[in-house]
Amino acid sequence: MVDLDPIKQLQSLLDDRGKVLERISGIHSALNSLKSTGSTLAEPHPPAETIPAVEAKPIPIAEDRLYDRLLNTLRDMQTQIEDRVRPLAQETLHLEQARLREQSKQEHKALEDCLARMDQCILNCRDRINEYEKRHAELVRLNQRLATLGSEPEPLPEPLTAQNIAATISDRLGKLSLQGKL
Repeated sequence: MVDLDPIKQLQSLLDDRGKVLERISGIHSALNSLKSTGSTLAEPHPPAETIPAVEAKPIPIAEDRLYDRLLNTLRDMQTQIEDRVRPLAQETLHLEQARLREQSKQEHKALEDCLARMDQCILNCRDRINEYEKRHAELVRLNQRLATLGSEPEPLPEPLTAQNIAATISDRLGKLSLQGKL
């Protein structure tokens, strides 16, 4: 099953690239050792009488050319690997960056929505505070009318003593906390 996670794909490519580059490096080392040992090898077996002496000796120039061709081939392979892996790795990183940016935008929008709902709750709370104050004032007026008619006034709920909405909310939060509700 192919893993669709771009970071894991990039890691796999980088791991494979490392293995390939390691193999190329190993081949490069082997070629270097062949080149250095090729010049220090003992003289080849004496040539047979049927083969002329000139043909029996290895030609150092031909060995150097072969070595250079192999080395150039390895360099070309390494360049091709890097040319293919680097753009793929960059594309993978760009895709991951785009995915993370999109996810960040969604989270940012969710936070803005939370704040908007909290703000609406605070505005609703302000409306309830205003309603409470009006109803409390109405109860005070009704109790005063009862008293003028000679009747015993009804007990009143506690009035809001804070001067502003922030203090009122803070007082209510304190009371809820004391009651163990927060």
